[in-house]
Amino acid sequence: MSVFPIVIDSQPRYLGESLEPLSIGLMPLGASTVIAQLGSNLEAVTHRGIQVVSDFDPSEQYLAAMARVHPGAKRTLTIADFAASLCKHEPSDWLLIVDARYWPSRGLDLAAIMAGMFEGPRCATHLIALEENSGGTRDRVEFDGHGLIRRIQRYYDDVTWSVTSGVVCSLVPASSAFKANSAPRAYLSGLRTALAAQGVPSRDIPIRGGVYDLSQPGGLLGATEHALAGTDARRAVELQQGAGCNVHPSARLLGSVVLHDNVVVEPNVTILGPAVVGDGAHVREGAIIAQCVVAPATVVPAGGRERSRVLTSAAGGGAPSCEPVHPGHGEAVGDLQTPARLYPRIKAVGEAVLALAGLIVLSPLLALLAILIKLDSRGGIFYGDLREPGHGRVFKCYKFRTMAVGSDARQRELMAANQLDGPQFKLTHDPRVTRVGRWLRATSLDELPQLFNVVMGQMSLVGPRPSPFRENQLCVPWRDARLSVRPGITGLWQVCRHSRSGGDFHQWISYDLQYVRHMSFWVDLKIVAATFIALGTRKGHVPLSWIIRGSTDH
Repeated sequence: MSVFPIVIDSQPRYLGESLEPLSIGLMPLGASTVIAQLGSNLEAVTHRGIQVVSDFDPSEQYLAAMARVHPGAKRTLTIADFAASLCKHEPSDWLLIVDARYWPSRGLDLAAIMAGMFEGPRCATHLIALEENSGGTRDRVEFDGHGLIRRIQRYYDDVTWSVTSGVVCSLVPASSAFKANSAPRAYLSGLRTALAAQGVPSRDIPIRGGVYDLSQPGGLLGATEHALAGTDARRAVELQQGAGCNVHPSARLLGSVVLHDNVVVEPNVTILGPAVVGDGAHVREGAIIAQCVVAPATVVPAGGRERSRVLTSAAGGGAPSCEPVHPGHGEAVGDLQTPARLYPRIKAVGEAVLALAGLIVLSPLLALLAILIKLDSRGGIFYGDLREPGHGRVFKCYKFRTMAVGSDARQRELMAANQLDGPQFKLTHDPRVTRVGRWLRATSLDELPQLFNVVMGQMSLVGPRPSPFRENQLCVPWRDARLSVRPGITGLWQVCRHSRSGGDFHQWISYDLQYVRHMSFWVDLKIVAATFIALGTRKGHVPLSWIIRGSTDH
């Protein structure tokens, strides 16, 4: 039984028009190249030289460059030639195929995939990359027959969204690949589909930590930054120079910068890391390069200004031909500003201490309420409902139980009588509420156990109303703003709403966003004072202008 390592090389559009024969495999990555690093990893576990399969017609210059960059590589074949050569393998052979387009941020876990050779029947094993969305989320909008929005559902990466974006590596029995008669087709995803169509058993292993797509310039830049930063900032690459480099003394190379062999850097050049300059590149006088990857043999013109780009020498002349990389931007909500970093940290520690002190002082009252709840109805003392603090994670928000056991299942039956708009639910005379529960709700004493959540760092004393995942699906685009701070036991909505028995969904959202915009120690102090005023006097609401100067009620 033998394992044959194979690398599929590609020539994306942002490299295809260069003077030199470039491909993903030939591009510099850190102090080495993509193909050299993949080859070293594969050869270490298979003890065989890699075979390169190109998805384009390789030129003589490309073949020479591949042999120079990684001498251990065997002959390079096109996909069609490689598929035709599969019949030469023994039935017991395995093919370990890697797609050079995908670069795992935590490295290629070959041990995990090769374990499939010894587990059960011979089947194909695939390392797959899961799709990642901007901001870690994806929204799905449903419309009714009139074109109006009926529902918005949010999915979180690694929590509720599981879609494959590509196949990074495949371990395939040679006999199965020959049967599929398509290996490795356009890419490994095509091979995976063809094998499944032929009834070949397979298993998928998700890659954790994310994958850089080197077929896009942003992916190559991201992988470069990750390679130069290292796993420990104290061991980050500073400056590396290969053999034969000629760097003028007036040039400034700042940060993590790697120069491959035979690089020429002329006077008054500035290179800001993380940056990698490929073999034989020439950076002319006065040029400024910041966070760039310079392809081999590229000439950067004198006085050039390049930032966050992949630079190649264009076929039409000596000037760099490059594609800009546009960083992603999160959702903006009006003039919403992120709260200052220092106060939320102080607030978290201070509130945890206050909550712990409150639990100690109120322990006799808590014990009395627990006894009353237990004597009044069957069931537990506490009720923990799942709430979302952000990023798809949830926690149990504790309250004293105020309803009979099994009340959750009856909510859908009572939904037609719901007195609130939006996703909230409330009935003035809810038949599910117990006798003690009505008194606890009227006095808000049922919320005292949330002090445990504050001690555990899941909630704040003051903040937006804690809401379950299902409610946040209707809060677009305000949802991210609300979830940017920890939810609170009390907040603007609780003390400023116009009616304690009624509800306005948009009013609730507005008050929560007002709090996020103006979060401060004095605002929190005023909300706490307003909470005691509202509970003690049973006033309808406290004017918003009393808490946030210049604001008006909605």
